[in-house]
Amino acid sequence: MAASFSPSSSPLNSQLLLKRTPARMPATVILLQMCHNFQEVRQIHAQFIVSGLLARPPNAGRLLDSYVSMSQIYYALLVFNRIPSPDVFAYNAMIRGLTLGNCPYDSLLLYNKLLLGGLTPDNYTYTFVLKACSHLKAIFEGKQVHCQVIKAGVAPDTHIHTSLIHMYAKSDSLACAEGVLAECSQENVLAINSMISGYMSQGHVEKARAMFDKMGAKDAATWSGMITGYTKNGMHEEALVMFREMMMVSNSGVQPNESALVSSLSATACLGALDQGRWIHAYIRRIGAKISITLGTGLVDMYAKCGSIHCSYKLFREMQQRDVVTWGVMMSGFAMHGQARKCFQLFDEMVAGGTRPNEVIFVAILSACSHAGYLELGHHYFNQMVTDFGIRPSVEHYGCMVDLLGRAGRLAEAEQLIISMPEEPTAVIWGALLSACRIHKDLRRGRRAFRHLMQLEPLRGDRYKLAGQMFSSAGEKEEADNVTRFIKENELETTRGSSFIEINGVVHEFVVGDTDHHKAREMYRMWQGIN
Repeated sequence: MAASFSPSSSPLNSQLLLKRTPARMPATVILLQMCHNFQEVRQIHAQFIVSGLLARPPNAGRLLDSYVSMSQIYYALLVFNRIPSPDVFAYNAMIRGLTLGNCPYDSLLLYNKLLLGGLTPDNYTYTFVLKACSHLKAIFEGKQVHCQVIKAGVAPDTHIHTSLIHMYAKSDSLACAEGVLAECSQENVLAINSMISGYMSQGHVEKARAMFDKMGAKDAATWSGMITGYTKNGMHEEALVMFREMMMVSNSGVQPNESALVSSLSATACLGALDQGRWIHAYIRRIGAKISITLGTGLVDMYAKCGSIHCSYKLFREMQQRDVVTWGVMMSGFAMHGQARKCFQLFDEMVAGGTRPNEVIFVAILSACSHAGYLELGHHYFNQMVTDFGIRPSVEHYGCMVDLLGRAGRLAEAEQLIISMPEEPTAVIWGALLSACRIHKDLRRGRRAFRHLMQLEPLRGDRYKLAGQMFSSAGEKEEADNVTRFIKENELETTRGSSFIEINGVVHEFVVGDTDHHKAREMYRMWQGIN
């Protein structure tokens, strides 16, 4: 349905503003800057064509920049390709759009076209191109751009050098990133923040922390980089401690940004710390922060993973805008809570509303089918993914199907599906089959799966542990003992079961066989009393 403007909100009817507009700039150009959505930009585009304004060089660049800001890369490309001689501004807008639109390779091709056309890149060009190199981890091309920056005489302490640090860090070249940082002044907080994020992205948490502690003035991005880094490195408790430290200095004017809030919510979700998640949610409300799609999705995910699926769904319904990630998080939440039918209803609603499902959506749907034992529906959604939406099944999709068939006892079909995979099955796939063989005591197929796992992960203790459990449950005590002995003799690590519980806002972790908890004696005494 075509969108229409209301008299109060439409830029086309803003007569008062037009009277104040200088005569030298056409009114339509002013209106373009006032557009708030894709349909409004299309209407201005039509006026540009009718009035002939599109033929004037600056206007075409402004139009494609508006399309880029609306994430309409296809329309931006249409405009760009019809510009006879694009200027640097037009190239910058298009390079930026392609990078944001997950087409970084095309960004680099366009940058090369700019150079071949005899145009001189500016600071914005370098920044956008370096972001494309970061996405691709294209260190060779990144170094070429770095050389061009040096030849152009660009001084340190610019956004370009921050982008260079990010590019080198993403490309696993921390030494080069440190070299760029050394050229900057010690007060360059942007460059230091980029280096901290670089260290975190490569797992050098201690280096990041040391640099953080040495800093004098810290801005919101500094704290956010640490919180996000801890979360991505699986150090969720440290992330929440850092968030609380940030809150203690918030009176000095440093407020958590969206990235810090989302990462903190992710940490609480992984810990199952519902009380802390609720506190963060209350803080967001108290400061009147805008609930963006990203932040809203983080809240939905936190409540679902912390066991409050009702609050999760309520927030989901209250969100004014949702993207495919939001839908996927909600479906995964229902799947986790065993409400498969809700997943299917949401899927139908999402497709009917015009949101195209991606690979993650089908992982959530197939997981729901697996946990609920809906074999036929699982086949239906797997085939629909391929035929209706043209999505090539990934290892995760095959893993869900193997798990679904295995739970249903259809082990022959599960093994045949693995054999028919277009790519080499991973340890996750064979592990799913081995787990099913353990449940259904199918030693013959279990041994075959175990042999594949020994080839793929010869020192992964969990695989041997699972095989030992299979032999033991099937009554093959000697084989089970051999596997146990192998694990001990080779000192293979196995994952021990663990759980988290939150009491009075404090998260406690309990691990199988662990007696190090400060209240271990009291807990074991209580357990003996119960028995």
